[in-house]
Amino acid sequence: MLHRRFGVWAAIAMIVAEVMGVGIFLTPAGMVRTLANPAWVLGVWALMGLLSVAGALCYAELGTRFPEAGGGFVFLREAFGERTAFVYGWMSLLVMDPGLTAALAVGLAQYVLALLGGPASLVPVVAIVSIILMSIVSILGVENSARVMRWTAAAKLGVVVVLVAAVLVRSGAGPTTASAAAPALPSFQVLGGALMGAFFAFGGWWDLGKMSEEIVDPKRTLPVALVGGIVVVTVVYAGLSVAFMRVLGGAAPATDDAFVVALGSALFGTAAGRLLAAAVVIAVAGSLAAVLLGAPRVYLAMARAGLFPSALVRFHPQRQSAPLATLVQVVLACLLVTLGTFDQILGYFVPAAVFFLGLSAAAILVVPRPSDAPDVFRAPAHPLPIVVFLVLVAAIVMLFAVARPLQTLTSAIVIALGIPVGWLIIRRRALMYFNAATSSRST
Repeated sequence: MLHRRFGVWAAIAMIVAEVMGVGIFLTPAGMVRTLANPAWVLGVWALMGLLSVAGALCYAELGTRFPEAGGGFVFLREAFGERTAFVYGWMSLLVMDPGLTAALAVGLAQYVLALLGGPASLVPVVAIVSIILMSIVSILGVENSARVMRWTAAAKLGVVVVLVAAVLVRSGAGPTTASAAAPALPSFQVLGGALMGAFFAFGGWWDLGKMSEEIVDPKRTLPVALVGGIVVVTVVYAGLSVAFMRVLGGAAPATDDAFVVALGSALFGTAAGRLLAAAVVIAVAGSLAAVLLGAPRVYLAMARAGLFPSALVRFHPQRQSAPLATLVQVVLACLLVTLGTFDQILGYFVPAAVFFLGLSAAAILVVPRPSDAPDVFRAPAHPLPIVVFLVLVAAIVMLFAVARPLQTLTSAIVIALGIPVGWLIIRRRALMYFNAATSSRST
């Protein structure tokens, strides 16, 4: 039994801690370099913010209707059945959770090495060490993870506030655009890459839905935390991108990991730029803590349905952590770190995450809405939020497939393998129940 520990501020802190991870400190440089136009950069952030708010409204309603651990798994089970839910859990286990963990760790490692001047060949080593250290924090208990997320969320906001305020003070900073050299319309490859980076920068807000069973007063807390957290993140991302373009004149540094170092150095000098990079390392560690905390909740929901080994998701009664499930995620994430680069890892898990995020939110169209339920939040202007969300999800998945066909195909094959596996597991469980029932009747 999980305990309700997360109020509004703790829930918002979890979203900010997880969402504002390494993406905002890695993707703006690449977006400015490829899109080369402030209007397109801000447009991508606005589009991703709109998509996230629309999806968050649907998740808030579904989370209050089914306040159980598991999030998308529970929503898919209620709407489309256990087989579809199992494939989602399979995807979470083998694609999304380890992919997001690995991408965060690789991004963190890039900043650590940029800060220390270490060789790029050490990225996998530093990333694996980061995953192991933050998994220990998660295993030590939810209170420790929550404390880390609160402090690191403050560190992230602090870095952004310092940078944006410095830009405002320096009103005579460099040019704000490089639009003269920009194409009128980016190619599918360029736009797809930018959207993939932006989605990663927003990735993880849905993890609050996995923890509905641990939310205090879900009807009030879920919508406020989800929508409020996403709005804060969108404003911060847009402000930081404007600061970057204003100070550096749209000329992105050669490597994405030099983003905050370049921006901080231009504003305050080299020493301060490195100090800001150190704050980024602390901030991204909080994102890792949030991902590692939320992932085992999906496996718990699967175990409750008899679709996952229950021994792997035994939660400590006081710490509210699942060491074995966390260990599985750590091993898979470390494997991805050794096999791919940051962009390759994004291409592997982002399209699958977007597709299943849309599918799980679509449960709001299938499961009958209660006419009178005082404990259930109802998404306003229904069905407009889910329609907007699904249209944007379909467009983004198409762009991902064009921009990263090999990685998208690889994750699709891994996910497809879950279909026969789920069929066999559910069939075996049904046979076990049948044999048990037959045995009890015969006795």
